[in-house]
Amino acid sequence: MAAIVLRELPADERRGLHAAAADVLCRDGLPAAAVAAHLIAAGDARGSWAAQVLLEVADRAFEADELDSAGAYLELAYRASRRADERAAIATRLVAVEWRINPSGRTRNFGRLRAALRTGRVPCPELPTTVLRMLWHGHVLHADHALLRLRQEADPETLGDRLEFLGAWLRYTHPVQAQRHPWLPSARAAESAPPERDSPHRQAAALLAGLWEQRAPEETAAAAQRILAQHRLTTETVEVLVAAVDCLLHTDRLDAADAWCQSLLAEATARRAPTWQALFASARAETLLRKGNPVEAAGHALAALNLLPAEQLGVWLGRAVSVLVRALTAQGRHAEAAAQLERPVPRAMFESRFALGYLRARGEHCLATGRIEEAERHFRRCGRLMNEWGLDFAWLAPWRNDLAAVSLAAGQPRPARELATRHLEAIGGAEGHHTGGVSLRLLAVTADPLRRVTLLRRSAALARSGGDELELATVLADLGSAYRALGEVDRARPPLREAARLAEVCGAEPLLARLQVDPGPGVRDTVGGTGFEALSPAERRVAELAANGNRNRDIAEHLDITTSTVEQHLTRVYRKLAVARRSELRFALAAHTSGGDRSAVG
Repeated sequence: MAAIVLRELPADERRGLHAAAADVLCRDGLPAAAVAAHLIAAGDARGSWAAQVLLEVADRAFEADELDSAGAYLELAYRASRRADERAAIATRLVAVEWRINPSGRTRNFGRLRAALRTGRVPCPELPTTVLRMLWHGHVLHADHALLRLRQEADPETLGDRLEFLGAWLRYTHPVQAQRHPWLPSARAAESAPPERDSPHRQAAALLAGLWEQRAPEETAAAAQRILAQHRLTTETVEVLVAAVDCLLHTDRLDAADAWCQSLLAEATARRAPTWQALFASARAETLLRKGNPVEAAGHALAALNLLPAEQLGVWLGRAVSVLVRALTAQGRHAEAAAQLERPVPRAMFESRFALGYLRARGEHCLATGRIEEAERHFRRCGRLMNEWGLDFAWLAPWRNDLAAVSLAAGQPRPARELATRHLEAIGGAEGHHTGGVSLRLLAVTADPLRRVTLLRRSAALARSGGDELELATVLADLGSAYRALGEVDRARPPLREAARLAEVCGAEPLLARLQVDPGPGVRDTVGGTGFEALSPAERRVAELAANGNRNRDIAEHLDITTSTVEQHLTRVYRKLAVARRSELRFALAAHTSGGDRSAVG
């Protein structure tokens, strides 16, 4: 009977009763969840007591990964509060909730956060995270404002660890911003933090400092593993864990980096956090590329781009695009790589470390397609930025090796030899970093035939121990050619056979063509789909119209078919082209129409 009576009540009266019930229950001291349920049913709340109840329940929902519920509680709390400072604090929490799903700089909540930042109302403990979110989208002035407030108001006792990490992270990811704020505390490398200060932020700050102080790779890798093992993936630790994975990558612990990327990616997927998925999918793509697996690297980079609209990735877009372009270039899929390079990227990206990978990707693509001068320009800009930022480390970008390759392509062995030698000096010898083997391979081209074999054998040993199968295939191809040049045909056959096998596994068609080996059918497969050629004529027409921005209803009217048929065609198009959203169709189709004879990947 009660249910019938409630159902028969007018909506306004029912909402009023829920509001009154919430007030009574709160006065009687009932649990916050019971009170909040009535406030949500009422759809309105008044007073600070209601806001506090909703905030308490929102915290529990957020911790349980119930993001929709947490967002609803926080939104109602924002409307219930009448104090500007409290509303600003709630706005920061609203952004934290939506950031895991929609890290856009154009949402209402992000606008609220920017307004609160301008008026100086964002709570001081929230400012470090706010700085990172502003820089994600290139809002440099807002980040500066937050940093100035931190300088004036931050309590070293409560925010010291986070400030230390913020300074280290800015130097690593946003070096221009770090140079503008030299007051940020500088982290020192430490093998372990004291137990009373064993926070993830302090550990990660010391970890990044160890890279700049040239600590032994074994120590840096061990510190990264400790961080990954001790701390769970949360809103507060996501950058910490990304830094730890990156440090495994920088210290050539590729298998460990890959394993942790898979683990973190699985956790992010299980917790329905596409933003985190995109970060760790990009990191895994870079790891796989370093392992000499461009086919799978392209697949994970494409997955990262499909998880979120490109504009939501902000400056992080540069990581996924650069890995995808380099992977496609290594496979000889130059039209598809060129299509990816047509993507607009944020201007702010060129003040972040993601610019370095992006410039290298452009340079490698230009070099592979015969545009030597353009390639040199991109590589030199990469080196110039690293010098300006005080980040001229081989583990970040081996730009001297890249320029040496350009010099060799231009028929200039002397500058190539000088650049490769300078790179070896910078890393303390060929064994100091995996890029030392690349330097030896480049030096071998400039050496006499006998010394060439010696350098290439040493380079092959380093490539084999480093786990980069594509680099090993390239070195072995050069070694086989060097043996042939000496007339030692029998000694040339084993390295050439292994080079061909590895090149086919890697999907490196340019290397296979150089070795005069026909690629197997698996090499030509696109990642996760069957490509443009597999589309039916009807699917192609629908795909082209959708790529031009037409809505499903408009496409149906234009082709005189039903909207349901359009949706079915698009579902098949997405599967065959390995894209997940309409905005990616333009790049997939551009790869085909620009002259490539392979299927497009997004």
